[in-house]
Amino acid sequence: MSNGSHIHVRGVEIGDFAFIQDLASEQSNFTVPPSYVIWLLLKIKGSICLIAEDSKHGPSAYLLAVPVESPENTMFVWQLASVKGSLGENATLAVLNEFRGLLKTSAIVNITFSTLPNSPAFRAIRRYARKVFSSVPECTGTVAVDSKESEFLLRLTDPISSAS
Repeated sequence: MSNGSHIHVRGVEIGDFAFIQDLASEQSNFTVPPSYVIWLLLKIKGSICLIAEDSKHGPSAYLLAVPVESPENTMFVWQLASVKGSLGENATLAVLNEFRGLLKTSAIVNITFSTLPNSPAFRAIRRYARKVFSSVPECTGTVAVDSKESEFLLRLTDPISSAS
């Protein structure tokens, strides 16, 4: 970043819970995760929970993802959020690039997530997916518990090894 700050991505720690909860509360369609749920996510084998931290501004983005049974070798991104503005965009790219790097060393070949179709959030996710994963989300259907949201799939089999 041109202002001399640096973004570092690391695993979520207990001290990050309030940041995650505060940022989740600003998202119109997010569930604010109780501390216990965040703690539990950290205990799930194969989960990836990341914080992007700016050297001047502190925590700026987070990602909470867990492996799921179906489709096989899939990671479900439960929440991805960032602060507003260019800091948030840079932090989101940093956390997604770290996520991508971690997936390279695993058996994960798909990412799933749910969001409102054609919403600003979906358009941002689609833009990040193209840039970081060289992949475009495919709609796989509506979410059973919320007919407004749809579930999407990113296939990473080949693109994850060749995306820059």
